[in-house]
Amino acid sequence: MHQIKYFLAVTRTLNFTRAADQCNVTQPSLTRAIQKLEDEFGGILFNRERALTHLTELGRMVLPHLEQTYEAAEAATLLANSIGKAEVTPLVIGVADGLHLPVMDDILANLATTLPALTLDVRGGTSAQVLDAALKGGIDLVIIAMPEQAPDRLETWPLFQQRYAVAVAAHHRGGNGQPIAMAEVAAEPWIDCGDAGTAIWRNAACAMGSTPTFRHKVESRSQALRLAALGLGHVIVPAGLAAPGLRVVSLSDCELYQKVVLGAVAGRRRGYAAEAFLRAARARDWQPVGTDPAGQVGLIKLESAQSTAAGSAL
Repeated sequence: MHQIKYFLAVTRTLNFTRAADQCNVTQPSLTRAIQKLEDEFGGILFNRERALTHLTELGRMVLPHLEQTYEAAEAATLLANSIGKAEVTPLVIGVADGLHLPVMDDILANLATTLPALTLDVRGGTSAQVLDAALKGGIDLVIIAMPEQAPDRLETWPLFQQRYAVAVAAHHRGGNGQPIAMAEVAAEPWIDCGDAGTAIWRNAACAMGSTPTFRHKVESRSQALRLAALGLGHVIVPAGLAAPGLRVVSLSDCELYQKVVLGAVAGRRRGYAAEAFLRAARARDWQPVGTDPAGQVGLIKLESAQSTAAGSAL
């Protein structure tokens, strides 16, 4: 594992001497470790050109895999060392409303198993509210939509792109699961959840010349889904969400999404549980299966409209 550690240090510094200093080893030792790694992969990982050291094509290809492997190993080591600790292990995490986070649920379940003294405090709100609370102190980590202009104090790690779709009553004509055109449903009743997904939909529809009619307003997604199942209106939800009495269908003429990140205040000391969550989160693949992370699906690309909507939601 130390070979991967040295490789990642060189990719950050692009300098073998500085990388050796960061890893507290001699430069020849680091070089030998990199050479052993190259022997295992059967190719050169770095083009060594004095001050112009840079990754080869092979190096660029293996980089994301080695990063994930190293983070996973670090997370496993951290969690293993925590077993049997009797101290209270608090974790305060802020999560923006409206996100669908099965991976977070899995990580928290594992933490609860490996950290018997774990105490969780999960706080919600809009991305802007959660971020503001974190900057003021009291929140260890946040999972939010990426701000258009992130504060200098915010350190972020990309997680995935949250896709949004339309939840309609099962008896609606869209209940067959086929994609629906925006013009078909924009004028029908809608339910405002007050979250980022609703804001993105409103801005995207307006950009295409439609004005959604938000007849109902609720404070939580569960309330919105209940009304939608009764046929009182449609609601924008994370793609892939399932709920009784509803069908979640995509829009055929646009793609609604926002970039979701894990964030922490730079320089602020993190507790044991927060560090364990961070390492586990960075080692996992958060992108839902069957979605296009590049965000290029759809007959009409509304990236500018979505960006504006995300900004207004923040």
